[in-house]
Amino acid sequence: MIRWLVGGFVVAAVIVLIAALYPNANVADRGPAQVVGGEMPAFSLLPLHRSDVTLSSLRGKDVLVNVWATWCGPCRREMPALAALAKKMGPRLAVVAIDQGEDAQVVSAYVKQFNVDFPIYLDRDQRVGTMLHLVGLPSSFFVDRSGVVRDAVDGEMTYQMMEEKAQRLVAGG
Repeated sequence: MIRWLVGGFVVAAVIVLIAALYPNANVADRGPAQVVGGEMPAFSLLPLHRSDVTLSSLRGKDVLVNVWATWCGPCRREMPALAALAKKMGPRLAVVAIDQGEDAQVVSAYVKQFNVDFPIYLDRDQRVGTMLHLVGLPSSFFVDRSGVVRDAVDGEMTYQMMEEKAQRLVAGG
């Protein structure tokens, strides 16, 4: 009897080990990668500050959409790189950021602290996060001028990584 119990535990352990090492779900089927190849979902958000840039006005431009929050450590580390990329790419790439679920005063203080000068939008109900299948923050979406999501990154990017992806986007590939 004990031999059967030990054998059963060994078989169960092997099955658990195999499942952990070889997950059957494709990573591309989860999270932000789900929207790659499709049109960026339509949504309407309030800008943090009065802005002449609206999300619908970005059609016809290559865009980096970053979804973030002030409490998010990786978002805090990534924000200076986003600001530098926005300055470097200038009119070739529009950079916009969408804060998830926070008060305008909190976001405004954060934006001032980091000297962010690209458009910031507020998604108080976090609907955009749901539409874009966010798993965590930050998440970034590289959208071509026709509105198609060409690349998505779940997690923090280095400046080099975001610049390479942005250059590929504006080059049409």
